[in-house]
Amino acid sequence: MLTFDFLDARHGDSFLVRWGTRGGRERVMLVDGGPGGVYEAVLRERLTRLAPDTAGAPRIDAVCLSHVDDDHTAGLLRLLGEIRRARRDDLPEPFAVRRLWFNSVEELVDHASPGLSASVRPLVDRAAADSEAVKASYNQGRAVRDEAVALGLDGNPLFDGPLIEGTVATLDRLRVTVVAPDDEALDELAERWREAKRRKDPDVIRASYSDGSIPNLSSIVLLIEHEGRTALLTGDARGDRILAGLRATGLLTGSGPLHVDLLKLPHHGSDRNVESDFFEQVHADHYVISADGIKHHHPGEDTLRMLVGSRDPEDTYTVHLTNRIPFATEALKSLHTHRGFAVHVRAPREPALVIEAGDLP
Repeated sequence: MLTFDFLDARHGDSFLVRWGTRGGRERVMLVDGGPGGVYEAVLRERLTRLAPDTAGAPRIDAVCLSHVDDDHTAGLLRLLGEIRRARRDDLPEPFAVRRLWFNSVEELVDHASPGLSASVRPLVDRAAADSEAVKASYNQGRAVRDEAVALGLDGNPLFDGPLIEGTVATLDRLRVTVVAPDDEALDELAERWREAKRRKDPDVIRASYSDGSIPNLSSIVLLIEHEGRTALLTGDARGDRILAGLRATGLLTGSGPLHVDLLKLPHHGSDRNVESDFFEQVHADHYVISADGIKHHHPGEDTLRMLVGSRDPEDTYTVHLTNRIPFATEALKSLHTHRGFAVHVRAPREPALVIEAGDLP
């Protein structure tokens, strides 16, 4: 069984992937930690429910940060910081994190162009001094890296390097295939650094953080498989890059759409990240949108129209919302005539929206 707990991460992402093994113990991967306040409000309490390891601390078999952006990163920094403080004060660790998977922007830039990040670092520092967007993301990336090193969680164990298109790992019978970022996205990312270096202009860096291109290009996309059940976890990646990665890894062959049990919509359902071709090429029994519709107008009504328009009217599937979003539910209601899909909204009293892959949509 492959089970997902999508937490109330407000405008961000934070969810658990749970699966069983033949030995009977449930394994857990935490993907993203949501924005500030989510760790204290819902995530920490959810983690305390996990099965303990031999030392008695709730065990998290893997933590994956899709990309460095506050609405995905802040909660994970709170988690890692709490573990580090416990070690420093010689106290029992509150959680047992076995692995951490994430890509720093510098690591990805250097993968595409070795040594480039160090030569551009002075420009990035100047950009961070004058831009809150750059400062927040840059500092969070450094903080995650520093916490990983301090806790002995650096190096992306099992992958043993950056999580990029085509790398594969198996964690206790969970097969994890990295779909993105791909070489083209990494080249585009590195080109921003090259342009800044050529022009000696930190504004190139500022613009790339302000328009979201850096986190979106670097976002990790995972296709996970367990006992015949599949899910596509998309972070904030662009739809065209996800499709390119699916084709390059042989998951999308051209003989028809890829069908997965669960699809987490890219970038909280933003209509700036996908076109209709994305939904025509990837079908799911369960579509999940993690958003609250408050800070950003997510999901976009055009995204919902593209999703529903990609499916035959008689298809059965469920569109899940982690929060009640009036404009989204109204849009889905208007699209529902003569169609077989259902809409499921997390109840306000429930801390998580729980989906079992394989359940009837």
